[in-house]
Amino acid sequence: MTEQPSLEALQEQLTELEARVTTLEEENQELKETVDSQREKLDEYREELDTHTQQRDAAADHRKHLQQRLHALESETKDTETTPSTETRSPLQQLVGLPSKLTEKLTANQERARFIAQDIQEYATKVPAGFAIDSARIRRILNAKEGRTPHTQTVTRVMEFLDRLGKDDVQVIKRRGTKRVIFTERAVSELAGTSESSPRGITGVVTGWT
Repeated sequence: MTEQPSLEALQEQLTELEARVTTLEEENQELKETVDSQREKLDEYREELDTHTQQRDAAADHRKHLQQRLHALESETKDTETTPSTETRSPLQQLVGLPSKLTEKLTANQERARFIAQDIQEYATKVPAGFAIDSARIRRILNAKEGRTPHTQTVTRVMEFLDRLGKDDVQVIKRRGTKRVIFTERAVSELAGTSESSPRGITGVVTGWT
């Protein structure tokens, strides 16, 4: 007959098991802390990568913008159609009036700015200074156009393009914590006359949002 362990032996085994459980719990806690620390470092690396990517994209946007301007000017000097002189048209009008064969050379943000400018009379709100469109409105328009919510930096760059290319007739202002792009009535009228084509299908969706 097998001899049953004594109560004292069982007590020792129980103590050993409790000690092992405690050790495992401590190791598990240390592992969780290590995982949390690694996750924080990973988030920091991702933020640094995003910053570097944004800086690289900004430089690429600027370089491509200059190339686009050069191609646009070269194209219009060869164009024999009756169009306003480049000397009297703002860079934004030139961007909106680009021939379709040149729009492929635009950067993503230049194309977004062109898209907004083409239908600015429909997208913007009438104000004493002319027409205004805020950053939230631009974000909704681009969301409807592309099927995804654009990054805040993307919206900022689009607004900066509109401001810079619109010259004196377009400016970005900030009121009550919200950025707005203000177009003069002349700018809106000229852009409407310059636009050769405009994707209307998205307008109804965007204007229905609040």
